[in-house]
Amino acid sequence: MMKKTIRSVITLLLAVLLLCSLSVGALAENTKAIYPDGQSYKEGEGDTQFYTVQAPAAPNLDGAERTRTQLINAGFDCFVYEVDGGYRIMCGKFPSAYDAMLYRDLIREATKRDNAYVTDVKLPDSAREDFLKVYKQDPLVVGKAMYNGWEDPTGKFVDMTANEEETALIYVVQYSCGGNFKAAEQRRDELTEKGYDGYVVKIPGFYRIVAGAFDNWNDALALCLEIRQATGNSGCSVQRLSLPASLLG
Repeated sequence: MMKKTIRSVITLLLAVLLLCSLSVGALAENTKAIYPDGQSYKEGEGDTQFYTVQAPAAPNLDGAERTRTQLINAGFDCFVYEVDGGYRIMCGKFPSAYDAMLYRDLIREATKRDNAYVTDVKLPDSAREDFLKVYKQDPLVVGKAMYNGWEDPTGKFVDMTANEEETALIYVVQYSCGGNFKAAEQRRDELTEKGYDGYVVKIPGFYRIVAGAFDNWNDALALCLEIRQATGNSGCSVQRLSLPASLLG
């Protein structure tokens, strides 16, 4: 009799536990995940396409949040994107792939995460507003010092964040770009040592190392090909930038 009673109690407990687990599972399916920082989204929550930079992925939310915090502490706007049962750590919300590529270069330089790459996601339209407001001021939030803590610029330098000169759309050869002013000066000096008239252009948060200033694409391309051959830098490219018209001479 005692054995039958024990078996009955055990069976009843197992049934209760099963019902509880089913209820929790159903609740989880119908409840949106709550994230501690508010900067997180799930696939299918929005319809607006953004370009962003994917850092690593993580199999669980705790790991994703740790990586997100590390990137935020490094000065980058980051959010967690849940998809297919996993978590991706994304940085930035851009309307164009080109802006996201520049942000990717900053992330790679500052964090040594060479595996960061540009991708697109769909988010709520409201996700764009706060980020772009800050980004237009200075995308690298930690760069509060005007030149990332280095001394004032020396040599050829154009600061487009505080430039009131008349501008024009100018074709230049971009040698490289990044978020560190000292590194930008060193790259500019590499061009100078090769005999090219290089200079640093500061736009909000970025430093472009460029050479030349042309009013047509063909002349810029000829210089680009010459610099590639002389320096071995196959990443040189022709860019059209809004720069002081006085650079055209």
